[in-house]
Amino acid sequence: ETQHTVKLTKGFYMGVHLVTQEQWQAVMGNNLSHFRGEENLPVEMLSWHDCQEFIEKLREKDKKMYRLPTEAEWEYAARAGTATPFHFGDTISTDQANYNGEPYSNGKKGVRRGKTTAVGTFPANAWGLHDMHGNVWQWCEDWYGEDRYGDYPQKDVVDPQGEDNGKLRVLRGCSYLDDPETCRSAYRSRTRPDNRSDNIGCRVCFFVE
Repeated sequence: ETQHTVKLTKGFYMGVHLVTQEQWQAVMGNNLSHFRGEENLPVEMLSWHDCQEFIEKLREKDKKMYRLPTEAEWEYAARAGTATPFHFGDTISTDQANYNGEPYSNGKKGVRRGKTTAVGTFPANAWGLHDMHGNVWQWCEDWYGEDRYGDYPQKDVVDPQGEDNGKLRVLRGCSYLDDPETCRSAYRSRTRPDNRSDNIGCRVCFFVE
């Protein structure tokens, strides 16, 4: 991975937390999640299409142009001004995020929780955003390209929006099931937009007018 400069010309608000089951229920009238029974758990079992339906109804309800973040916006927000693998530094522990507990680099083995945790359980980054590493994967707006870089630009770019079409959508952020390497701010994953899993959720944002 090679870091490069990305310029975002439009300000945006990012959700402090992953969308919770309570928030989803209030807008959609249902709860698709596998893990239940605690307050403020993230909603999961979401396809990319489910998220688009939620966003449309949320727009009608709040009169704001909600959407999924672009991949560039997501990484910008996750890093919160840092250039290290994680927003809290060069390594990670299960006191800082919910992943599978395997050691990272020279770190120690941690707790394997095997399930989601309530949003806000772990420390926020410098910009006040929680769960940018771990808990559930987060859908982004972008298509994932099909070349060896996934069409992610390898040069300086302005307001990247991803490809115009494709077969897979981008996921960011890692989950409770996955290794710490995949929690890195730079790590990119992808899956079919119709895929649902108990380790995939979402976070919403909207432009500053």
